[in-house]
Amino acid sequence: MQKIIGLGLTAGLAGGIAAFVFARILVSPLVDAAIGHEEAHHHGDDHEIFSRALQENVGAGVGTVMFAVVLGALFSVAVAALSMHLSRRGIRTDLRWPVSGVAAIGFVAVNLVPALCFPANPPGVGQADTIGARTSAYLVILLASVALAIVAVAVAVRLSARLGTWSAVAVAGWGYLVSISAVALLLPRFDEVSDHFPAALLADFRINSLLTQALMWLVLGTVFAALLPRVLSTRMVDARR
Repeated sequence: MQKIIGLGLTAGLAGGIAAFVFARILVSPLVDAAIGHEEAHHHGDDHEIFSRALQENVGAGVGTVMFAVVLGALFSVAVAALSMHLSRRGIRTDLRWPVSGVAAIGFVAVNLVPALCFPANPPGVGQADTIGARTSAYLVILLASVALAIVAVAVAVRLSARLGTWSAVAVAGWGYLVSISAVALLLPRFDEVSDHFPAALLADFRINSLLTQALMWLVLGTVFAALLPRVLSTRMVDARR
């Protein structure tokens, strides 16, 4: 288990570095443009505690990589749990397929669905007095999405022997979609984009922010799947000694 978690940490590190480089190249200029637009419409005397260069290079880099490393550890635990569950039910498969599935489900549950409900906003978009409500709503949809995704995976595995893989996945997928849609409809909506904020800039920021997360999951899952056979073979050799 320690080697699996170590693999998750390594894959998370690779995913975090890839995401940071992507964000530094494509997202940071959009943030700078949003800040410039905000300053042009807001004539205040606010001063930055930390320089923009420090924030986008050190702060963003450390934050992105650390988040991805922690995510990699959780990812490895999820893969191990799913593997044991499949083994108990007598389902044998190449573990690289469950790894790819967990990565895809993780992106959908952790990033895509919350982003569709509450898209990321650049500086200058949003009101200070609604930060608490927006954060709470985002956390609710995030936790609900992750919990429902776990339930959907468990349902799909349980029904696979009775209905077949594709039918079980379809039933679980539709169940997740209906359930998370119901949760989303119960949450408040926040339309705080001012009329003068450039629509193209907002769209580019949201799309590239989501692509950053997609790249992180893609690299994490790919590295994990690529190195998993080597880790498993090493475990088998160690077990024979």
